[in-house]
Amino acid sequence: MKQFVYLALLLIFIQPLRGFTQNQTLASPGFTQTIKGIVTDKSTKLAMPGVTVKISSVDPIKASTTNVEGVYKISDVPVGRHILEVSYPGYQTVVLTEVLVTTGKETEVNVELEPQSKQLHEVSVGAGRDKRPVNNMALSSARSFSPEETNRYAGGFFDPARMAQSFAGVVAGGDNNEIVVRGNSPKSLQWRLEGIEIINPNHFSNAGAAGGSISMLNSALLSTSDFYTGAMPAEYSNATSGVFDLKFRKGNTDKNETSLSIGLLGAGITTEGPFKKGGSASYLISYRYSSLDLLQKTGLLGSDGVPKYQDLSFNFVFPTQSAGTFSIFGIGGLSSVDVNAKHDFTKWKERSDGDDFLSKYGAGSAGLKHVYIANSKLYLTNIISYSRDQSRELSDTLTHAYQPSTVQNATYINSTIRYAGTLNYHATDASNIRVGINASYLNYNLYDQEYKQETRSLQQLLNQSGNAHTFDAFIEDKYDFDNGLTLNAGAHTNYFSLSNSWSFEPCLGLNYQLGNTQNLSLAAGAYSRLESLSYYFATLPNSSVVTNSGLRPTKSEQAVIGYEKFFSGHLKFKTEVYYQHLYDVPVSSDPNSNFSLLNVLDDTGIGAADYTSLVNKGTGKNYGIEFSLEKSLSKGYYFMATTSLFDSKFKSLSGQEFHTTFDSHVVVNAVAGKEWAVSKDKKNLFGLNGKVILAGGRKYSPINLAESLRLDEQVIDETKINTLTADPYIRVDFSASYRINGKKVAHYLLLDIQNLLNRQNNTGLFYNPSKRIVEKDKWIGILPVLTYRIDF
Repeated sequence: MKQFVYLALLLIFIQPLRGFTQNQTLASPGFTQTIKGIVTDKSTKLAMPGVTVKISSVDPIKASTTNVEGVYKISDVPVGRHILEVSYPGYQTVVLTEVLVTTGKETEVNVELEPQSKQLHEVSVGAGRDKRPVNNMALSSARSFSPEETNRYAGGFFDPARMAQSFAGVVAGGDNNEIVVRGNSPKSLQWRLEGIEIINPNHFSNAGAAGGSISMLNSALLSTSDFYTGAMPAEYSNATSGVFDLKFRKGNTDKNETSLSIGLLGAGITTEGPFKKGGSASYLISYRYSSLDLLQKTGLLGSDGVPKYQDLSFNFVFPTQSAGTFSIFGIGGLSSVDVNAKHDFTKWKERSDGDDFLSKYGAGSAGLKHVYIANSKLYLTNIISYSRDQSRELSDTLTHAYQPSTVQNATYINSTIRYAGTLNYHATDASNIRVGINASYLNYNLYDQEYKQETRSLQQLLNQSGNAHTFDAFIEDKYDFDNGLTLNAGAHTNYFSLSNSWSFEPCLGLNYQLGNTQNLSLAAGAYSRLESLSYYFATLPNSSVVTNSGLRPTKSEQAVIGYEKFFSGHLKFKTEVYYQHLYDVPVSSDPNSNFSLLNVLDDTGIGAADYTSLVNKGTGKNYGIEFSLEKSLSKGYYFMATTSLFDSKFKSLSGQEFHTTFDSHVVVNAVAGKEWAVSKDKKNLFGLNGKVILAGGRKYSPINLAESLRLDEQVIDETKINTLTADPYIRVDFSASYRINGKKVAHYLLLDIQNLLNRQNNTGLFYNPSKRIVEKDKWIGILPVLTYRIDF
């Protein structure tokens, strides 16, 4: 029956192909829309008047020139895909080949121009170069991505993290959106929004994790943003692995626009526009509510175990005449699952069937940002934000008389007030200096009780509240030499109050242009990351003594060498070789235990059987080579193929070296897609997209079954840590989309299927205390998501 439903949905999308055209998806002569935006200097952030902006994909060519505020506007642009060219004497020409124009919303394309290198002939930023990071200080292991790209990848579910699973150096952490970056634990991923660190923006997440089942982010609010896989510039603090540096776009300042959507992932509304007609201040708001919960409220679904969630994102922007630009931004969400046991013990097939279980997760970040451009050389950015996340787990097991007995009662609350200040000084045409400070005030209230079979009682794992603070500062200088060489030298220092520890972290980046089509890059630096505070205050078994409060942050020294080659046809080849040395890693203080925080996903590690007090005496290393071949969307199609070969290892207090849990050795990713202009006047777009992930299996440890049965929890063989390998991770994703342009509205229909082949991947064997057996730890199977959106 399921296969029939999926086939029927697929036929709905294939139907438009009956009238498709072989031409590339560029211009429809019927309905039109407006393309507008602002052009600024990438280094100074100043508006650039007199810039030529033209659309070369229409005949005759449409063109405009920016005004004194750097604003351009081109009206009556036919719907479809277009080529946008932005040029100004002495600057690199920007060529964007995938600009989508629909009737439902005006298309806003903001462009930052960079000066032309004296050593090179005129270069167009476009032919494979359009993925360069937004942050001009980044010279290696970084790329940008657009919100439209986030929506395009099969299995992406409008989620940047799922999209990034296809990038070089990234391995899918599973069927959720967790990602393993260059062998590091998914918990090491950092999320930033508008230039400051935020909470984990994902629903149904565990405390201390960086991923989840469903993203709180609405890609419709995003502007072009950056993703890093390592060796970041000095300005990035508290980061040892990947970084998502997200930017919100500004709402439309000319007219009000609204989008309504409905699908398996939720029902939502996004609205934007000016606060007053003719003004420059704007609002952009998005809200979403769980579709499954809505169905449950109408009685179409049962009341038990339905995932409930809602999220809100916003960006309010207030430009002023002389005091700079102020903005208020934020993102937050609530999610929960409530499962109640049936009051008929004859139907309990395993122990967990007799459990009442409640899981809640709520998180949010909001900030006030001020950008002040003093002159052509200096601009300042100041941000203050507040973040809070709360995780609640309550589990009761019922007797045959249906009397509850608590097996877990946990509440994790963390809140943070952050400040980030940056001064950017464009000293000369060749030199750009950036300095900044960051300060965080951390407040925590952590409580966790779990039932232990050995003592047949609830054991307190956490019961701590208080505060701590961090302080860090950085300086970096990017210098462009006349011979095509770019140097970024910087340093970062930070302080953590709990351990009263300081660290000094130098960073260096080099990029050398070999003519117009080749780049060599080198980056190296030292980095640190604060572990989840739960590990600083967890107590030992049968003890209330806190032993870890003096732990220092985990450190990482990294080096990367890269090579890029640009071909015609918007094709780019890139390879990078990297090495990471991790030290001061918290590991077990017991030499007979090989517990290391490099192997954990979240805060649940404090309940593991091998958890003891921790010391900063562990080490680790990640090294590998990555290859990618990418063709940006042009002439109606795109593709990207990446391969990563790597090793990830760690040492505990014993000094013995083991594979980390995330050492899958190899991953091959491939994504591709094709668009067709359909209908008689070619005003609609039909698209097909596919993705394939082939990765080596995760490492896991043999289970000591006798001890697991005695303690009623998983106990591993400490002498054979991560010596076993799970089955390879294989996943095929598929999506089909159909865009319909009406006179004043646009419709978008998307069928996105994760794990099309319904393969149940696994992470190895685990002890199931509910069944008291060892079995495979399986991920979910096929997941189809149908979404409809209307823009007007």
